[in-house]
Amino acid sequence: MNWNIVRENAYHHVNEIGYILTATLLLSALPVASAQYASDGFNLDTIRHDTVVGGVYVDGGHGVGTSPYTEIFEDVPSDLLFARLYVGVKGGTKEATGWVSAVFNGHDLGTISLAGLNDTNPDVYCSGNGEYWIYYDVAEYATGGNDNTVTIATGGKIDGRVKGTTFLAIYSDSVETSKEYWICEGNINLNYRTEYNSETVSFERMFGSSDDLKSATLWTMYLSGNEGVNDTLSFNSHLIAEDAADGGYTRGGAYVWRDLCFDLDSRDVTEYIQPQNNMTYDRKIDGYLQPVGAVLIVEHKEKVPVPSPRSTESAPGFGSLLASLTILASIIVARRLS
Repeated sequence: MNWNIVRENAYHHVNEIGYILTATLLLSALPVASAQYASDGFNLDTIRHDTVVGGVYVDGGHGVGTSPYTEIFEDVPSDLLFARLYVGVKGGTKEATGWVSAVFNGHDLGTISLAGLNDTNPDVYCSGNGEYWIYYDVAEYATGGNDNTVTIATGGKIDGRVKGTTFLAIYSDSVETSKEYWICEGNINLNYRTEYNSETVSFERMFGSSDDLKSATLWTMYLSGNEGVNDTLSFNSHLIAEDAADGGYTRGGAYVWRDLCFDLDSRDVTEYIQPQNNMTYDRKIDGYLQPVGAVLIVEHKEKVPVPSPRSTESAPGFGSLLASLTILASIIVARRLS
């Protein structure tokens, strides 16, 4: 037996194991693609930034209601490229557990267990006293027109009230102009208990030029906020709203519903738009202020060239995980070939 060959083979195997262990440790240190629970919540991250010849549809439900909760979304465009349904649920305490189910246009979207402190659902953001913001991808079930209906049910030991719902969609329409848009989601829990008073959210840099635009609109969604309390919303350091989260929804300058905690509003920010944009939430004397979503829409005069890849979508830790898995596979292959 040639002991030199045995020793050399053993050396290669030990080195290979060492490389694999190192890569495994790197992978274990990465954040997993789940929201989990955080007392002060989750900042609003950009989950989609792209352009479309068409537009962005945003509509919302009527504020707090008991289970079962039904909402009909009207005037939904056809040719949807992306559609997401958001649902807010009140847990009551962070220790309480329960469940939520949703049926959209007759399609059962399934039942999700809500575990409060121990929640690890990838499509659930849970903060504070068990305040849940849940999303469902529904593009395959949505239809153009007035009959897009969701029915939400809750149960278990949670409070179980539905705090509101929002339907957000990107659609294609060749007769419309080019729009650049950013969709941000999370569940920020500004609150007096931890003296978490303000948070700034940044939008990724524009593809197009800020000089080449017709309009800019900012949509905001809040899970909690009180009418008559002086919280503020600023865009690029310009104050654009006082009592921004007044628990209502305005359309055409008039309230559709109000003073029901959940809040959905759109504001014209054309005069403040820049190549790189941000907004700041400040709770002021509002005990709890929970921004859960924001959509920025910029309408350009000309078609906007988009760098490759065409859109940016993210999940917590997912991009890094794929990169590290690729590195791990390459290491193993290289060692085996050596």
